[in-house]
Amino acid sequence: MKRQKNWMEEAKKALGSINSGQDEWLRKNVDVDCSDIRKMTTKEIKERFPGRLKPVQNPQNPNEQNNQDKGVNDARLIRTFIWQSYLMIKSDELESMKGNMRTFWYRELGPFLKYHGLYEEDRFEGEKLPIEVAKIIEDFRDDEARAMEFERVFKGQGRELYLLDKMSKSFDEFVLRGFFRFQDEFEFQDPREAFRIIGVKRPRYIFFTEKEGLFWFCKEIAKTYGISAVASHGEPGYLTMEYFADALKAKGVRNVEIGALTDYDPWGYNIARTFGKKMETSIFGFGVNPTYLTTLDFFTAYTIEHKKRFLGNVSDSKLTQVEEWVEKTGGIHGEQYGIHVDNAEMEEVRKAIKNWLKQVGKKPWKL
Repeated sequence: MKRQKNWMEEAKKALGSINSGQDEWLRKNVDVDCSDIRKMTTKEIKERFPGRLKPVQNPQNPNEQNNQDKGVNDARLIRTFIWQSYLMIKSDELESMKGNMRTFWYRELGPFLKYHGLYEEDRFEGEKLPIEVAKIIEDFRDDEARAMEFERVFKGQGRELYLLDKMSKSFDEFVLRGFFRFQDEFEFQDPREAFRIIGVKRPRYIFFTEKEGLFWFCKEIAKTYGISAVASHGEPGYLTMEYFADALKAKGVRNVEIGALTDYDPWGYNIARTFGKKMETSIFGFGVNPTYLTTLDFFTAYTIEHKKRFLGNVSDSKLTQVEEWVEKTGGIHGEQYGIHVDNAEMEEVRKAIKNWLKQVGKKPWKL
């Protein structure tokens, strides 16, 4: 009779096979000596993963301050939960997800946090909305009604969105440091599979746009030139990037040319830059030559005048990004304005893509 494996045995194997850099990061950020976290009591979890203490003024004595329990260290708790889940899948004590990352949340992490009362927004950290959500709200500042409605709906989910964001970033950390891949033990599926195309003739040339609504244009460009195309719906996650990278490597691609069409604003510019940087990371290892395609030449004078967006009504940290972008690109007539690429004259975009492919096709690849 075959002896059933135990996840703690898998832990010993894993700790014995990782390099010194991985070991240092793991012991610093994960409780590798923790017993089965799923079997611990709430009290044990709070003692094992204590959060930061917040000074609170005593209402009876204003000069006296007490320390109030802030709950748990969310990041360390979530990383430890993921680490043990990975080991349990390897030892056949937990089924792989076979879905997207939300599957892990709904099946494993979310119920665990709720059961132990670690979910209440008014008691723990994470009251602020994740950066991605805050950005969307700021994008609506030219439509105050939409901004207020979006904020009303999502602020009620602030704690959950915060924890989901923390979970996603924790998975990224494990993958980027080479502990596992999204597709392997967890068997996560690519949620953006329907919005990418691998070129049939010249797959190493990639037309990239942040706009899901322009996927029709991706299909047109991929068909016309036989190149790859991606519509990312904002910054692409590492899970999607892993699938895309594997598909390119299956075609023998090692170096890529990226032509990026994004909104004419600092966030679109940063999304395009991040896409290229992610492809250069050690886990993918592509040589990357990016070209930022979006210019004001894509827009008529009337469109610019009537559809430009003021970018200065943002937080201080984002205002710095705006100022740097305006200095680099000139903004619109030297001012802090941008414009959505959805308003571009598509015939001008087609000409730019044709010219980009002509230019990058002339010269040999250089690292």
